[in-house]
Amino acid sequence: MSAKRLAIVGGGSSGLICLKTALEELDGWEIVCFERSAEITGCWGNPYPGFVSTSTRYTTQFACFPERDAAVEADSGRIRAEFFRGGEYGDYLNRFADAFELRRHIKLRHQVEKLARVEEQDGWQISYRNLDLPESPEVTERFDAVVICTGLAAQIKHIESAVPAISLAELNAADGISSITNERIVIFGGGESAVDYAVRLSRPELANEVYLSLRTGVRVSPRYHPIRGVPSDFLRNRLMLSIHPALRNWIGQRFVEARILHQERFEKWFPARRAAVVPGSAEEQQIQARNKEWAYRLTKAAKDELFNMFHNKSDDFLDAVARGRITIVGPPVDANMQRFHQFQSQTTIDVRATRILPAIGYRSQLGELAGETLRLPDFHWGCCHATLPGLYLVGFARPIIGNIPTISEIQAAYICGLIAGRWFPPDRIAELTARDQKVKAARFAKLDLNAVYPVEMFSYCDVLSRRMHGYPSVRNVGSLFAWWRMQLSPATTAHYLYRDPKIRRFFEPAPVYMPTLLILLLLLLKPVDWFYRLLRWLWRSPAAE
Repeated sequence: MSAKRLAIVGGGSSGLICLKTALEELDGWEIVCFERSAEITGCWGNPYPGFVSTSTRYTTQFACFPERDAAVEADSGRIRAEFFRGGEYGDYLNRFADAFELRRHIKLRHQVEKLARVEEQDGWQISYRNLDLPESPEVTERFDAVVICTGLAAQIKHIESAVPAISLAELNAADGISSITNERIVIFGGGESAVDYAVRLSRPELANEVYLSLRTGVRVSPRYHPIRGVPSDFLRNRLMLSIHPALRNWIGQRFVEARILHQERFEKWFPARRAAVVPGSAEEQQIQARNKEWAYRLTKAAKDELFNMFHNKSDDFLDAVARGRITIVGPPVDANMQRFHQFQSQTTIDVRATRILPAIGYRSQLGELAGETLRLPDFHWGCCHATLPGLYLVGFARPIIGNIPTISEIQAAYICGLIAGRWFPPDRIAELTARDQKVKAARFAKLDLNAVYPVEMFSYCDVLSRRMHGYPSVRNVGSLFAWWRMQLSPATTAHYLYRDPKIRRFFEPAPVYMPTLLILLLLLLKPVDWFYRLLRWLWRSPAAE
């Protein structure tokens, strides 16, 4: 009999980890990965000059290919060595592909044009073409299963306005954004893409006036947390994440507000492990005061549910606001983009925009493959189609806080196990998928669930790991001491893969950065958490699941 065939559509970070996992799990299968570009580095593999990732190397790297431990440089974050910079993440992905000999399974410059179900053959047809041979005919092949790893793409949404919008082509030009100069630009949106564009377009040498239009506040989080002076990623541990999300966010909102207002006290209570920062000039101190003021205003305006929905790392963004390079405003008064409300106010100001840049939301590329018949809400837990067998997604779950690549590693392990028959999808999967969408709609009412599948990163991975019998319980970890240390060290998806001795040896010695006082406070909070969960279970409301 001929070998079964698996197609992986997309050769970025999600496609690469899926390919590596499939080659290990699906013995005897023929596996092909289609990538339409000439590189395997995905969206962030070759970014703009000066790029710095928002998640640390430690938490973004694949557990099966670790290179960076959780150590912190003693340079006050000056060079941000704990994060991927410039093209470093692309270099990491290239090393990953070479280490596991993945390139021979990847068809570069091959674009998948169409995906169709073949009922009579119990499989899928993929039509693709070689972009290096534009005159060559389209090729159609059959596969037993398909994993789509094209992920999310930033979307320039249309806004009714007489003011011209900046196009993606301009933003992604080879020379960066240096051609966009002497403009009065309004950027819409408060996510990481929006503030990233705002920072880049507000560089002094471009001589632009940059405004950021926000309807609500946003959660602002520094790359290096004032507590202990370490990356914020390293203070997020499993003990903290074990608190129910609703309770954790309610407390977290107020904790962050207090930390911003009383930052000096917090730094005194929780001394930094990095070099102390010498106070600057009077002008610099004024800039820091404005930075603090805007951090508080934006976080305060985010309110409860929004606090856990809109989130960005703030180092460069708040600094640019404090220095007057970015002006934060509210929504426009009308489509002419001449006048805008002031932020959180009914008063208006003159802006007279010459260009606009909508940077709100994401879009999936599923519709481009199979039309409107393929929808993100039809995939159970954002990775397994509820009614079409043999069709899966990796890399479409968007974490509220976290990163997509390491979620993709857990998704790939789960999906390849399903294909191999090591475990099975849940019963009544269509019913469970519909129920999950109702819960998501209640919790994330302001998000377009047709475009994004929002998740709490570790809660989501906990579910998948339980289905794979790999949840890091005391029994699976092997000892109470090792399990307790895991609760306090920086949270990483490597914890789900401790059955691999190499992974365990690398990640187990990670230091504990959370101060003892905060650990004690979290332990005191646990009985409240248990009581709160009991009440929600008794109420059994859809939003309480």
